[in-house]
Amino acid sequence: MQLARPTYRAGARLISARSGWSRMARDDTPEARKKKTKASRRGQSSTLPSIREAGDRFRETHHYHEPGSRADLNFQFTGRLNLIARRYRTRLNEQLRDIAQTQARWDALFWISVSGEGVTQSELAERMGVEGPTLVRMLNKLEQEGLVERRSTPGDRRAKTIRLRGAAEEVLASIAALSAPVRADILQDIDSEELLACLSVFDRVMARLERD
Repeated sequence: MQLARPTYRAGARLISARSGWSRMARDDTPEARKKKTKASRRGQSSTLPSIREAGDRFRETHHYHEPGSRADLNFQFTGRLNLIARRYRTRLNEQLRDIAQTQARWDALFWISVSGEGVTQSELAERMGVEGPTLVRMLNKLEQEGLVERRSTPGDRRAKTIRLRGAAEEVLASIAALSAPVRADILQDIDSEELLACLSVFDRVMARLERD
């Protein structure tokens, strides 16, 4: 009579699989993700220049404006403003990932919140600067999560207005709690007078942009 072979190999594979899942679970914690992100940023910094260096390098190799001219200064200001906005969005999204939110979702909730009686999808897409299909996908998810609702517009059944639901206020509060330390860290070396001067400049720039 032939004895059955032991099944320790299958057991070993099961133990190995469980160990693998355990490691994956540990690697998926917020702290682990933050460490990976920081490591990734350090790796990128060795191949890409800083924001200031990138702007200077581009201006040295692409002579679109006379160095030191007003046109050159305007170019530096708008270029740096754009790069800072992108980097800030990336940094903030790293924190908001812990509560399954993003800067884009915050933008949508913000504009819906200040719209009063509700905003249409086309108005919201225009204000956020996103394509209609992209916004529709986001709104579908927000609606599934119980954060927003669509209502028919009186006199036009095809048009829908979007409003916040009560649960959205809790999400907005959570986003505010996570984003405040990010801003505090980024702006800690800038005093209040400098920030007020920046806000004054931004207000005048925004007024020009919204003039048309």
